[in-house]
Amino acid sequence: MSMLSSYKKIFLLGFIITILLAIPFSVYIAQKRQNTTTKAAAATVLALEPAVNPIKVGDTLTLNITLDPNSANQVSFVKLSISYDASKFATFSGSLSPNPAASNAMKIVIDDAKYDSGKATISLSIGSDPTKAITTKTTIATLQLKATDVVTPSGPNFTFDAAPATQVLSIASTDQTSENVLSSTNPATVTVTGTAAPSSTPTLTPTVTPTKVPGTTGTVAPTLPPSSAAPVCTSLTTDVATNGFTPYTISFTATGSDTDGTISKISFNFGDTAQDLTTGGGIGTSSVSAQMMHVYVTPGIYTAYALLTDSTNDVSAQQTNCTQTITIAASQSAEITSTPVPTGDNKAIFSFGALGIIITIIGGALLLL
Repeated sequence: MSMLSSYKKIFLLGFIITILLAIPFSVYIAQKRQNTTTKAAAATVLALEPAVNPIKVGDTLTLNITLDPNSANQVSFVKLSISYDASKFATFSGSLSPNPAASNAMKIVIDDAKYDSGKATISLSIGSDPTKAITTKTTIATLQLKATDVVTPSGPNFTFDAAPATQVLSIASTDQTSENVLSSTNPATVTVTGTAAPSSTPTLTPTVTPTKVPGTTGTVAPTLPPSSAAPVCTSLTTDVATNGFTPYTISFTATGSDTDGTISKISFNFGDTAQDLTTGGGIGTSSVSAQMMHVYVTPGIYTAYALLTDSTNDVSAQQTNCTQTITIAASQSAEITSTPVPTGDNKAIFSFGALGIIITIIGGALLLL
């Protein structure tokens, strides 16, 4: 009887040890499977094409931005951030824009293109129709810049910024909506040859021949052609206060006139970037009143002003009444980030939980016996 009791104790002790080992092991396996099912397949490649591009000073550089999901992702959103040398390349209106071709479904602009400190950024989406998700290699956008100086790079000088500045989101069943599925990026190397254009054009003095008045013995002073007058910017106003918190949106309105011609362009300089307006607001006439919106995303104190250019390429002087001081502070609102709840294999979790319960019940029954 004593020996049988010892066997029971040994068996019971072994069974308890088995239960203690089996339950943590079951939980570990369930967690590993959960993590595997919630991890997105990062397979998408962003590239700048052509990868090697020689041009000359004064030429317009055109780089296509291609997206290749490699059949593993179904891309619905892309956030682009491209770095370049702003002292060698100049932006203009529409420098970074979505590809208008019918083959490109990613044409909805979520965040407008911005050009700041040698970075060009834009956010694009396919919209609300999931059937438009990109699954094959597609040219989604175009970057165009004007070469202003000679460039002899030793390596790539147009590159995509690292995450989270550059992001790719997928709606595939194996991908989470908030996970970046960008696998890699391919940069471009742009060489600019030729001599840089002069910074200013010399003003030529007209040659005028004195005329002799009939019936006199001398000559009269020549009559010089009249010089054109530069346009005048009369005011620069804002629709909101000139101070606020990031991101701060302001609409600037510039007014002015030209006495001997028409105004062909209004140049808005916001202090962090500049943009030209060539249509609307009376442009093409002698009097203008045009509006331009700008978003300040970086804290700081900026000097914003407007310049007018007329049909004879005369430019207005920078005047106090056409200048505004903009003060931007960091946003006071705290960022609220939501952690996505992983959607793992519920069947697997239920199976392992049931297994643990069954083992526990059997162990309890044997303990009572």
